[in-house]
Amino acid sequence: MVLRFIEGVGDKTINIVLEFFEALKFIFLCITHMLIPASYNPAMRMVLTKQIYFTSVGILPLFSMMAMFFGSIIIGIVIVLATEYNLEKSIGSIIINFVLDEFSPFFTALLISLRSGTAINTEIAVMNVNKELNTLKQYNIDLIDYLFLPRIISGMISVTSLSIVFAIIMLSSGYLFTLFYMNMDLHTYQNLLLGAVEIQDIVMLILKGLAFGFVITLIPIYSGLKTTHSYTAIPISVLNGMVKLFIAIFLIEVLSLVIQSI
Repeated sequence: MVLRFIEGVGDKTINIVLEFFEALKFIFLCITHMLIPASYNPAMRMVLTKQIYFTSVGILPLFSMMAMFFGSIIIGIVIVLATEYNLEKSIGSIIINFVLDEFSPFFTALLISLRSGTAINTEIAVMNVNKELNTLKQYNIDLIDYLFLPRIISGMISVTSLSIVFAIIMLSSGYLFTLFYMNMDLHTYQNLLLGAVEIQDIVMLILKGLAFGFVITLIPIYSGLKTTHSYTAIPISVLNGMVKLFIAIFLIEVLSLVIQSI
């Protein structure tokens, strides 16, 4: 009985280690192809353009409305709390740090993962079950260049650019609250924010956008590739992929907080 238990633990440990190194190998291959100019052939660029449109342009109207809604409310809450604790002089830095470093990239990552992460996972899983991936291989089509790389790069570009757009709209809509609550004119509000913006805030926004975009597309792709050849396995693959994706997003967020605190 004890021997079987030890064997079971050993088998699970070996499988986890092997899967971990297999995932690292896949990540290495994707990054390597990303750095090779030959990967950016016309077919790849066409797919990349379509993916960018689907991921970022198509969601822009809804995304802008949500940024305006959250901007006026959340910045209003931040200003009220800062006023209650006599932190009026630090309002600009508090708003900039919260919007640029934390909320904007994190909220964008969650929204894109729910919209595009599930779609990518389902798409790759269906192609895997239908043997479409094997068909592409038989025609000597590189799956990484044609299928995976456009989605990964699109995710990185889309999350980063949408995070910047979200931050701009959110900060702009926050002026409405300062106008009615603090009777602050637009010029004063602009100087308040511009005086608080630092290079590391912009760098952190871009780096987090790139990191979020990378995992938001890579994890669903890898999860779809691991789908067994059965249609009933597709929902399980999507569920497992989304769980791993949200864990990765929170790990990146925690890591960024640790780096900023150093």
